[in-house]
Amino acid sequence: MYIIPDKKFCFLASPRTGSKSVAKALTEQRNAVLVGSHHTTPADHPEVGVDDTWIICAAVRNHWDALASWWFKIEGGPGKMTPMIKFLPRFCRDNKRYAGDGQLWSIATQYANQLIRYEWLGADLDTALVAAGMCPVELPHIRDSKRSVKAYQVFYKRDTASWVGKNFATEIKNYGYKF
Repeated sequence: MYIIPDKKFCFLASPRTGSKSVAKALTEQRNAVLVGSHHTTPADHPEVGVDDTWIICAAVRNHWDALASWWFKIEGGPGKMTPMIKFLPRFCRDNKRYAGDGQLWSIATQYANQLIRYEWLGADLDTALVAAGMCPVELPHIRDSKRSVKAYQVFYKRDTASWVGKNFATEIKNYGYKF
């Protein structure tokens, strides 16, 4: 959790959403302070006083794209990877904090009043910063993915894409994502 107390601004980092780039920009260009760890939430540090009077941002990403990113991060790259249809249920079972109960983004979005979409990271962050009375920032490009192909669709077969759509249906609908 990154805060700028005098602006009542809080950024909640969600894994695989460009949050490292946002955190770097906020700490270096707006003197944001890291509270706890990168994935800390207001519930972890109630003494900080982040509440609904603050602008609280959380990042989200297309579920199919994010899960392909997790697949590459955990499995290590083409040739070594478990088939995605086997990986996804195991990942969701073993990572409840990040992928529990049919939700990828609830760790942060349950507190947020502003969403920052990975697909429009810079523009959405700028909107949130301006709402808090700050100027936009320059986002650095930090890439920690082993994935060389941008189009996530190429990693999915019909059954795997359907599995994601079914298991994350509520969030997908709420955030307007499509395969």
